[in-house]
Parts: sequence; structure tokens; C-alpha cells
Amino acid sequence: MSIRRLVKHIISTVVPDKVYAHHFNRILAYGISKWWRDCKSLKSRYDNTNQVFPNKLAICAIMKDEGPYLREWIEYHRTVGIGKFYLYDNDSTDDTKKILAPYIKSGLVEYTFFPGEKRQLPAYNDCIARFKNDAKWIAFIDLDEFIVPKEYETVPELLDHVPKRASQVVIDWEIFGSCGHKKKPQGLVIENYTMRARKSWLYKSIVNPRMVFSMGCHEHNVAFWTYHVPRKIAQINHYYCKSWEEYERRKTRGDAWEGKAKALVMFDRDNFILHDKNEVYDDAILRFLPAVHTALQK
Repeated sequence: MSIRRLVKHIISTVVPDKVYAHHFNRILAYGISKWWRDCKSLKSRYDNTNQVFPNKLAICAIMKDEGPYLREWIEYHRTVGIGKFYLYDNDSTDDTKKILAPYIKSGLVEYTFFPGEKRQLPAYNDCIARFKNDAKWIAFIDLDEFIVPKEYETVPELLDHVPKRASQVVIDWEIFGSCGHKKKPQGLVIENYTMRARKSWLYKSIVNPRMVFSMGCHEHNVAFWTYHVPRKIAQINHYYCKSWEEYERRKTRGDAWEGKAKALVMFDRDNFILHDKNEVYDDAILRFLPAVHTALQK
């Protein structure tokens, strides 16, 4: 094993948070002086200290056949302060486009048809390239993930309180189980699934899109620093399982990161059992439920 590989292994083992290990490994790979020069170069090209953006916070997501969940997911995130959605349609065959039509017409949703296999990373890269000057921050999450501010009323308010040097903000996943549902229940996802695993699993990121070197899935390669939001301040509810019926449907839909063939193997019964942890009742998101119901009735 080379010295560099040994050091990288030590960093990934010793540093408790993989996001920060990622930073150390980038510095190791490029050298601290080059890493710092690259960071400063991005900063000088996109110095936005006093810039006013059309949107303070947007969401980018790739989706396929998410029709039954789309309005809830959009209206919830509007409630917590998201002002724009960059949605990439990965060859949906349901009524996704019809559901999105009024949102597209109003300008809330920027819709891109994006067919093909393993298109999540290309979609993220396309979003950065096209829209990096349209929003101060962009969150990269999926349609089964909901950003939940806990100490603030909105996510933009939370972002106002992160360190100024941060180019990336990571928020912990809370993995929600099936709550014993075998079939898809009536009502909203956020009210039907209220039991989660005791332990957080990974995280997702909100980035300053002008400070991105390259995109990933959970965290991204950014200039300068990443801020990890404490769990008491915010979380991301990841409704990974839902009911068994919905989970099986997810398998046939495929996976935008891994591809359809891998999804058919990956989303098996054992994987469902692994993630179907109903250990803790979590109602943090429910304070937004009345506003979401009101929005959906319009």
C-alpha cells in the first residue's frame, strides 16, 4: 500500500464524519496549496457576497412515476420555504407531466425530460451547469425525502444561520419504516409514516452551486467548507420503505443512480427488513401538516 493510500485509509477510519474525511482526502489528492488556489479561483469568479438571486433556495430532483406523491412533496417544500424546483423526469409513464402542468406554467417548476439509465448524476451536473446563478442554494434530494426544519420555521431561515464560509450544508437522514402498512394507505406520506429508526443513516446536501467542483449522490465536492447541521436543528425524513406494496412498486420503477437491473436485485425483502425500523415515534414534520392540507385543497 502506498503512503498516500495509507493516509487516506487512516483519515477515513479516524475522522468520524465522512463529509469531513472527504475534504481531507481532496486536500491529500491535490495538495493543500492547489486545493486552496482552486477554492479561491471559484470564489473570485463567483463572488456573490452582495448578489441578490431570483431564488434563495431551490430543490433539484430526478423522478420517475412519482405521480401519487408529487403534489404533497412540492406543497410541503413550498411550506418550508423552497421557491423553485428543478425537476428531471426520468421517462415517467404515469400522469407526472399532467400533475406538474400548473406548476410549470406558474414558473415554480423548471421541467426537464431526462430519459435513460443511471441519469441521476448527469441530472445533477446539468442542473449545476444551467441554474447555478438562479438560486443562492440548491438542495439535491429525492421525492421520498422531506427537509424538516426543527428550530426554524423555514429552511432558508436555517441557512441564514450557517457559517458564512460554508459552501455545502449536510442534513442527517432519518429513515422511516412502514409503520406496519402492507398496502398503500389513504392520506399523506407525512401523516401515515411516523415511526423511524433510532439511528440516523447518512445525509443529503444543500450546496452553493457556484462553489461546486463535482457532484456526487449524498455529498458533493465543493470549495472551502461543509457545515453539518445538528440533528436538533433539522433533519431529512427519508420515507425509504413506505408500505410493502409501495416498496415493491419502487423496485420495478428502477433506480436513477444504480439502474433498473441493479434495483431489481437491491430492493428485495431483506433490504426492506433492514430499513423497516419502527423504533422511534417522530412527529417533527407534523407541525407543517395543516398548511400542507390547506395547500392541497386549493
